[in-house]
Amino acid sequence: MRPRYSLRLADRIRKLQAAVASKGLQEHRPPADSMSRNPIRKAKMDGGKRGGQPASMALTQEPPPVERGMMVWFKFQDHPFWPAMVKSVSASEKTARVLLIEADLCRERSDIRVPLRRLKHLDCREKDRLLQRARKVHEQGVNWCFSLISHYTQAIGHGSFVGSFLDYYAADVSYPLRKAIQEGPLEIDFPKVNYADLEDSEEETSVHRKRPCKRILPDRMRAARDRDNRKLVDFIVKRRGADHHLQDILKGRKQSRWLTSFLNSPRHVLCVETYLEDEDQLDVVRKHLQEIYTQMDNTMLSLIRDDKVNFVLEVLLPEAIICSIAALDGQDNQGAEEKYLRGHPVYYSEKVLFNRNVIKERRKRSATMRTAN
Repeated sequence: MRPRYSLRLADRIRKLQAAVASKGLQEHRPPADSMSRNPIRKAKMDGGKRGGQPASMALTQEPPPVERGMMVWFKFQDHPFWPAMVKSVSASEKTARVLLIEADLCRERSDIRVPLRRLKHLDCREKDRLLQRARKVHEQGVNWCFSLISHYTQAIGHGSFVGSFLDYYAADVSYPLRKAIQEGPLEIDFPKVNYADLEDSEEETSVHRKRPCKRILPDRMRAARDRDNRKLVDFIVKRRGADHHLQDILKGRKQSRWLTSFLNSPRHVLCVETYLEDEDQLDVVRKHLQEIYTQMDNTMLSLIRDDKVNFVLEVLLPEAIICSIAALDGQDNQGAEEKYLRGHPVYYSEKVLFNRNVIKERRKRSATMRTAN
């Protein structure tokens, strides 16, 4: 009888302990209606349960809407996110026109129409990560952009300037920052943007289309070529590295195959190889070479029949570029000349973009002619 009594007693003790434990949990558990009385607490608990997210995520506010004049991040082509200014917003179409911040910023410069969902506020939570990615490619450029933006916001906050960001950039108050890259010795690199191609690619992926066309991006090598060409431009213009070579040719101290060809060829040249693909870079070099042209004596002017435009493009431009290639690449004049004549390689994506633009221009002309008739 004793072993059976011990087993029955132990079983009653276990049942009593289980009942006490269950009663204690019910006493410490809040009533069901307390959740409805405290919706904030319920939101925190629900937010923490969904996907393992912290409770604070459920209470985060929506970012403010994108407005005109606001600074944002914009991702374009194969470049990282870059600071941009919103010029206008269309709430009905959910699009905005933005202008990328760079050295040559002006009101007349082309902007790009993009969906609002493609933009991020400049002070978004991903700001540090986006800034770090931009610095990997254009460190000095993005640092200069944020210095310009910071100077503008401080001027607005102190009341020393009133107006838009574009007004500030054109005013004298921003001249020290603009001078550092436009006239100073600093070599700051910015992303090269073809706004026409960028507009086309954005239109193809518009949110209004059910089946967006396949997006064709320019080859990555184009951006690399523009960076290399920028070094040639700085060597010719800022450092004036080719001036002495050009003066020797104009004074007759050096022979030039380009000058000989210019003097012996007919004056109906249809195409000139410029080597530089960016029009802004070419324009900067052209203005510098025109200054050298003004230093020619009357004998040379009469010899070339004072043909300023063709002489600059057919003689001074190739000689300046070949001289800069030889100096920067460490080649002799013959090797630099061969590289100049060979030119840059053209890749498949660039051919596709070129053909597409030609077809588009033909369609525009045909539509214009039909409208005129």
